[in-house]
Order: sequence, then C-alpha cells, then structure tokens
Amino acid sequence: MDFEEFKSNLMDLVTKEVEDRELDGISLKFNSINSPDGMTDRLMVSVGDSKMSMAFRLKEIFRDVNNGESMDHAVYKIVNTIEANIEVVKTKEGDVKNFISDYEQVKDNTYLRLIPGDSPVLAETPHRMIQDMALVVNVHLDNFSDENGRSCVVVTRPLMELYGVDEAQLFADAEKNSLENEPIVFTPLGDMIKSLIESEELPSPDEVGIVTYIATNKSGFHGASIAAYPDFAEKAAETIGGSFYMLPSSVHEFILIKDDGKPNAKDLNKMIKNVNETVLEPRDILASQCYHYDAKSKVLETGLKYNARVQQRKGGAR
Repeated sequence: MDFEEFKSNLMDLVTKEVEDRELDGISLKFNSINSPDGMTDRLMVSVGDSKMSMAFRLKEIFRDVNNGESMDHAVYKIVNTIEANIEVVKTKEGDVKNFISDYEQVKDNTYLRLIPGDSPVLAETPHRMIQDMALVVNVHLDNFSDENGRSCVVVTRPLMELYGVDEAQLFADAEKNSLENEPIVFTPLGDMIKSLIESEELPSPDEVGIVTYIATNKSGFHGASIAAYPDFAEKAAETIGGSFYMLPSSVHEFILIKDDGKPNAKDLNKMIKNVNETVLEPRDILASQCYHYDAKSKVLETGLKYNARVQQRKGGAR
C-alpha cells in the first residue's frame, strides 16, 4: 500500500467510525501545513463552525502502519482522540483566541525554541540563526493543553505586529522566561542509561574514557533551546571539563561529548544522520550535523569546520 492508497483507506475508515459513533458536526479533509519541521500532510478534523481544528500527521500514522500497526487500531486511536476533544474545540476556541491575541497574557508564556534553519515557517517568523539552526519564540498554551501533549504556537511577524512589540522585546521576554523557568540541566549519559535500564552494572561512558552528557532544559520540552542561553557554552565547558562536540539528538536535547582529540566530525555526523532517519519523528529532527565549542577561543562552529581548521594547523606545522 502506497501513501495515496493509505490516505484513501484511512479517510474511508475514519469517516465510517465517526458515523458509527454518531459524532455529529465532524468534517474531515486532508491538508498540507507549514510547520517548524517542514511541510507536513495532515488529516484535519473540524467541529461544527469552530475555526479550531484537530490535526493528525499522516506520514507518522503511515509509518506506524507499515511497521505493523493495524489500520483498525490506527483508526480507533484517531477517532478516540476526536471524540475526547470535541467539547474542548467547541468551548475553548474563544478562550484561545482571546489569550493568543493579548500580549499582556502571552508575555509570561513566551519561550525560546530551536528549529531547523531551513524550516519554511522562517519566511514569516522573527528568528536568529545559530549556525544552521534557527531560534524562534514559542507561546506555550499550557492552560489549553491536555494529557495528550503540550500545545504551543510559534510567533510569526503578523502576530508580533498584533502584539505591538518589536523583535528585541519579543526575544528578551522569551529569554527571561526560559532562563527563569527552564534552566539548563546537564545529566551524565551513563547515569541516564542506568536509570533507563534500572541496572547498576553498566559502566558509564566516563569509566571507558568517554565524557558524555545530555544537555536539555528542566522540562525536557524543546530543550535544545538551551544552546541559545547566554551562558550555555561556558557552563557546558565547565561541566564537561573543556572543549566539546554538540550532537543535536533532537529538538529536545543535545548530546555533549568531550573533545579529547578522538571524536571525528564525519563519524559523528554519520551517527546523527542514522538517528534522524531511523529513530526520530520528522517533527523532532533539529539538524544533520554536529557542532564544536572551543573552550579556549570561545568559538562555536560546525564540527567539520573545526576539524578542517585542526588539519590545516597540523599541515602548516610540518
């Protein structure tokens, strides 16, 4: 079954299940939406005349079905979510609109977020580049989220203009909230692995000569944004004990590896590419290459650029 056949079958099955459950006022359609991770195909679900919609990422459902999930189970999950959120869509539309359009309410809920530097949303979104990644401002809709996940909105230029603030103020407010409420958290990778497998017999990377940390924020939600904090690099160098490589393992965290002269950017980039292609959801991919921070010169650059400079230096020393 190819993707188009999957979409057709899914629409028929979801429509039938909605009708069987007698869920009134539900409209279904397919749409392509610009999101921070690129253009995504969605199943859009509308309720009555509400301008709010539920959106299901089709490529992720298609992947799960190809990996063994039955279509019936996929449909069951989708319609369960629709049924559980009908009243939310009906009752919260006005509340969300009033909240998101009022900067006095929004201001304390703005946070920094790091997204791919080639994201299509950047064309109409205030942003700052960090290497090939882009820093944007997120509005957290915590009061309108549920157990299925956290809701958030990227601040676009039209939205910023509606607020009547400039870009400097927007980023300053988001940085303040991020630093105060989502501080940097460094966790030795060995400790994290131990907690995951509940075993004390696993040697830490430290014990085998590799100093490795997970760097994220307090909540772990869009935690890669810590790379934009003013004191991140210095704190990371102090924690890890010198210069280090940064691997964007997802939009939620970086893996930091101490630069003891052994890591190679090409090999690290192969690891990142493999994880992006085989492990991560498209929405969670941040970048396809590693970065390097030199603790002495205080320079952040791509790992490939740093390795090239080191090789050039060695060649010149001959």
